[in-house]
Amino acid sequence: MVATVDHSGDSGAQELADRVGRLVRAERERQRLSASALAERAGLSRTILGKIEAGDGNPSISTLWRLSKALSVSLGDLLGEPDAPRTRVIRTGDGDPIGDPSGMVARLLHAAGREGRSEVFAIDLPAGTRRESQAHYAGVEELIVITKGRAEVGRDDDPATLATGDAMWFASDVPHHYAALGSGACHLLCWMLYPPTTT
Repeated sequence: MVATVDHSGDSGAQELADRVGRLVRAERERQRLSASALAERAGLSRTILGKIEAGDGNPSISTLWRLSKALSVSLGDLLGEPDAPRTRVIRTGDGDPIGDPSGMVARLLHAAGREGRSEVFAIDLPAGTRRESQAHYAGVEELIVITKGRAEVGRDDDPATLATGDAMWFASDVPHHYAALGSGACHLLCWMLYPPTTT
C-alpha cells in the first residue's frame, strides 16, 4: 500500500492538493505564523511544508493530522469540505482518499461546522495494518463503529477489541491506535468530535 494518493492523471486529487495547500497557508497566515514556525510546530521540514502550500505536495493523513494539530484546527478544516446539505447520499468510494504509510486509507464523509465541530470518516484498514495516532488537541473525542471485520482500537493505555457492529467512544487527546485483527481487512466509521472553539 502506498503512503499517499497518486495524483498522476487524477484532476480530483490535484484539486484536493491545491485546496489543502491554500487552506494550510491561509490558516498559517491568519495565525501570523511563519512557514518555519509552522513546520517546526508540526515536525515537518520547511521544504515539505512549502510543497504542501504550493499544492505540489502529496501529504499522508499523518502529515495532515500533524498540521491540523499544529494549527489547532480539525482535519476537515484543512480538507476544506463545506458543510453538508440536509440530505446527502455518499456512495462507496466517494470522497477524496487520504493514504497513510501504515496502509490506512480514510475518506471524509461529513463535517459540521456548528458549535463543536464534528467529522465522520470511513476508514479501511487492510489486513495486518496498525495505525498509530498522536494525541489530538485537548477535548477531542472519537466514536468508532466497526462495519466489517475486527480491530483493536482506542487509547494506547486502554484499547479494546471490537467486531462487526461494535462501537467505542474515547477521548483521543492522548496517543491511540487502530489495528486490523485477523486475516481480513477491517472497515470502520470514525466520528471525530471537537470541542467548541474559543476566540
